[in-house]
Amino acid sequence: NLHREIHILQNLSHPNIVPLLAVLTTPAHTALVLELMSGGELYHHLVSRTSFSEETARHVARQVASGVRYLHEERGVFHRDIKLENLLFEPGEHQGIGVVKIADFGLSTESRGTAQTPCGTVGYTAPEILRSEVYSRGVDMWALGVVIYSMLCGFPPFHDETPAGLSRKVSTGSYSFPSPWWDNISLESRDLIRGLLQVDPKRRLSIREMLAHPWMTGRLPAPTSRP
Repeated sequence: NLHREIHILQNLSHPNIVPLLAVLTTPAHTALVLELMSGGELYHHLVSRTSFSEETARHVARQVASGVRYLHEERGVFHRDIKLENLLFEPGEHQGIGVVKIADFGLSTESRGTAQTPCGTVGYTAPEILRSEVYSRGVDMWALGVVIYSMLCGFPPFHDETPAGLSRKVSTGSYSFPSPWWDNISLESRDLIRGLLQVDPKRRLSIREMLAHPWMTGRLPAPTSRP
């Protein structure tokens, strides 16, 4: 896995992907030297803020989606472990967030078609992986839906007391936009999330469709108040 990760990283160059600077080897160990992202994990920053504004979440989502588009369309790579802990950032003006980069390619694979290896992080794993079905780049799109949902309200769309219960909810796409947390969050963001969290991967948004979505482009109607 480490050798595969090194091989993949050596062939990547994108402003929203943490670059591999060097590989250090000894008879007993191999170490990867990666660019330092001084803000750390987006997960910890979100926990400290509780949730992000839509502007900040969009600022993050655009950058991550740009990196995913490069992986999918130019390099034929599925990341397979996109999550808040694997998104690193430099401090900036969007609630403390500047440049965001995708990290940790330990589970990534080069495949321009499909794969079937079970992998990922529970809570971000797409239904087709849980069902042990052949899957494609859509697994990264599902994970992006989980990331955006979590940024906007501060908690994940799928949660349960037991792993079996969590798997059941993911497999059936059982999530909601509960009040009061979602009361003042736009309908457009929910529409995007629904498009990404489609249980059927054939109906799920592609990276191009995600990037063209009105919430992502910022071409939104004027906000309306909700009771």
